[in-house]
Formats: sequence, C-alpha cells, structure tokens
Amino acid sequence: MQSIQEEQVAARLAPLPSETYVEKTMPQILSKRDMLFTFVVIIFFITNVPNAVAGGAAGITFWIAGALTFLLPCVIITAQLGIMFPHEGSLYNWTNKAFGPFMGFFATFLYWIPNPLLILATSDLIVSYLQGLNSGWLTAPWQQGLVLSALIILSALVAQARYRVVQNMINITVCLLIFVVLLIVAASMTWLLNGHHSATDFSQFGNWTINWTPWWNPFSGGGNFGLFGLITLGYLGVNIPLNMAGEMLPENATQRRRIITSYLIWGPILATLFYILVTAAILIVQGQQGAYMLFSVISTIDMALGKVWGNIATLCVLCTFFLATVTYNFSYARLLMCGGIDQRLPAMMARLNKNRVPTAAIWIQTFAAVMLSVLFFVLVPLFVNGTNAADLVNQVYFVGVASATLLWACGTLFLFFNMLRLLKTAPQLVRDARLFSATTLKIFSIVGIVAGGIAIVDTILNSWTPLIPNGTWLLIIGGLTIAGVVIGAIGSMFATSEAAWQDLSTPRN
Repeated sequence: MQSIQEEQVAARLAPLPSETYVEKTMPQILSKRDMLFTFVVIIFFITNVPNAVAGGAAGITFWIAGALTFLLPCVIITAQLGIMFPHEGSLYNWTNKAFGPFMGFFATFLYWIPNPLLILATSDLIVSYLQGLNSGWLTAPWQQGLVLSALIILSALVAQARYRVVQNMINITVCLLIFVVLLIVAASMTWLLNGHHSATDFSQFGNWTINWTPWWNPFSGGGNFGLFGLITLGYLGVNIPLNMAGEMLPENATQRRRIITSYLIWGPILATLFYILVTAAILIVQGQQGAYMLFSVISTIDMALGKVWGNIATLCVLCTFFLATVTYNFSYARLLMCGGIDQRLPAMMARLNKNRVPTAAIWIQTFAAVMLSVLFFVLVPLFVNGTNAADLVNQVYFVGVASATLLWACGTLFLFFNMLRLLKTAPQLVRDARLFSATTLKIFSIVGIVAGGIAIVDTILNSWTPLIPNGTWLLIIGGLTIAGVVIGAIGSMFATSEAAWQDLSTPRN
C-alpha cells in the first residue's frame, strides 16, 4: 500500500488537463531555430547595456559574473525540468508537479503579474527612442500615453495572428538585432581606426573588479556592487520559450529533448556575447558618459559611422522592441490559458480564436497594460505639476521595470525550489530523464537561489536611476514587491478553493 505522502506525490505528478488539451487543439510548429530566436528576443534587451556601462570595464565583469552565477543555474535547471515535463506553461506546470496547485498558482502569479508592466515598458522604449530621434516629438505625457496605448493594442492584434506568421516575424527581427550588434561593434572598431583613443582604460586590472565598501556590507552603495542586481536580473526569462513547450515539433520525445537542449546551449552563449560586445563598444566610443542613456547605443553608431547608419539601427531596434512586446503578450497568455484549462482561472481564459491562439488571455493582459499607460501618462501628470516629460518617462520606465523585474525574479526562484523538491519527492523521475547528476542539480539550484536573492536585495536597496533617491526607491519598489507577493498569496487561496469546489461539483459517473 502507498503511504499518504506517496499518494500526494502521485497526485501532483498526474497529468494536468492542460497537458493533453494543448497538444490536441494547438499546432505543434516550433523548431530549434524558433525556440532559439524567441530566447534571444526575450533575454537580450539592448537597452540593458547602458546600465552595465555605468561600471566601466567592470560592467563586462558583471555580465560574466551574472551569467555564471544566475544565468547558468537557470539554464541547467530549466533544461532538466523542461525535459522531465515538456508541457505548456513551463513554470506553472513544473511548480504544480513539485508543490501542488496552491504553490503552482502562487509561483505563476508572481511570474505573470509583471507582464502588463513589461508590455508597457517595452512599448515605452519605443516612445523613448522616437524622442531620441526628435526631441520635439511626444513631449506631452498625454501624447506618450496615447501612443503607448496604440502600440499595446497593435501588439495584441499581431499576437493573435497565426503563430507561424508571428514566429517568422520574430525570427526576422532577431536577424535585425544581430545586424545592430555587428554594426555597433564595427562602429567601435572604426572609431579606433580613425585615430581616436578608447574612452575607457581597459589596461588597468582595478577597472575590471567588482568592489564595495565597507568590505562587510556589499549593499551599502559604496563601490560598484550596486550594479549586480541591475545587470544580473537582465538574464531573467530563460524558461519563457517553454511556455509554448506543448507547441514544439511533435516528432518524438528525443526530438523535443534536442530542441530544448539546443536553444538552452546556444541562446545563453549568444545573449551573453551580445551583451559583452555592445557594452565594450559603448565603453570604447563614449565611456561611462553613455551610462543610463537609453539612446547611447544609437549615439555610439552616430558618432563613429554617421547619422544614416544610426537611423538604420534605430529602425531595427524599434522593430525589436515591438516584437518583444508581442512576444511577452502571447507567451504569458499561455500561463493564463493553462490556468483556465485546469480550472484555476475562469474558463474563458482558455478560449482560442480561429488561429488557435488564446485570444481572451491576450486581451486581458492588453487591457491591464493600457490601463497602466493611462494611469502613468495621463492621470498622474494631472497631479504632478512642472515635471519634465523626459524625466517622467524615465521614472515610470525604471520603476515599472524594476518592480516587474523583482516579482519576476521571485517567481523565477521557484525553478530552483521545484528542482530541489523533485529531487526529494520524485528522485526516480529525475533519474529517468537525467540530463545532469543529482549533485550538479543541487549545487546549481543553491547557487541560483543565492545569486537571485542577492540580486533582489541589491535591486531593492540601490536605485536604477539618479532621478530617484535610494530611500524613495526602497519604499516604492519594496512596497510594490510586497504588495504583489501578498496579492499572489490571496489569489492562490481563492484559485485553489475554486478549483476544488468545481471538482466537487462535477458529476461523477
């Protein structure tokens, strides 16, 4: 006879309705290339680079440190979980398997709740870049809010197109992004070949080091350690392509295993390499003067190659921002869809359109993002007199992205909690789908939790922008993060009880 604990584990590991529903109703089309390009458009945000530039040559060290301490653990654990459970919803599915429905909903809520802010933030980047082209454009906050709302709605319409068409657009956009990376590297080389000296001294070892004072408190704000959280959390989103795991090419389990491992090998390598190359290029041409300036990537190209190439790069980057908005919308909609199928959310969340896309979930996210744009750019300015429009955009962008990033990071930590839990409760299942040894999985889970925790604390204590003092930043970002966690816990209780009630109310044969 099975013990109660064994029965509970077996119940958690039983197939969820969303696992079979997706494979029966949605097209399986995603290849290695599709998953890789989706990974790149999510992980490599070129506007993260100016943050690293603030650290000088140490900014490159931060990218490498973040990749080793956080990105690599995320990759290893995501690969193992993805091979064990290659189902739609990724973190939602995995946390249900490891902890059950309550924690499954809670982790997913933390992971999903930043989505409207992320959609708003990526659209806001488009507005900021348009202002960089012409400072006379979109000067009034209400104008920015109107354009943001239009961009968000347009992204929702695109996200509801046939998935193969949308994925082709993403693939083309990533090619444009790679072109921009090559262009800025060429700009830095041209700058040096034309006789200019590097604006950053790379020859001094001390310029590459991560440091803080006093030695016993890395969170004091002394030294450059305050950049650790800002840069490391730029690697969030490793498992997002697996939100569509049920839509990968369906040849066999071996083929799906290859798709997962392939994108998780080459994606992190490309993203880290791109971050290092673009950071180095800006440091060569502009030095730390290019720090915290969203348009510094383009201005670097302008300075070395001229306005024509800068304008071409701007168009490519704008395409990237828009398709990133689309990607965030349709990928996170899969989480709501799975919740609807599994009776954690209203059934309407699982509604598909004629293209087999979760249209209701996409529109709900879109509505939330539009409401946020109206709040920040139309209503707030009515009560904030004399605020410079550009400063307002930057403040909203950094606060929105930081609070979203922290909740996103909290949700991401469940990757590691899930792995440790499954190693304890279902060791044979882990061995059957083994990609790494149990010891390796334990070590990288602990490393990921520690690095993620440090990055979260560092982000709360150190403002991402000089426009907001650290004390104010702590109150705003800390408050928003705590509120998100509390709302998630309450929502999880309601969702779990509702699912149990629906299950009891279902007639039994």
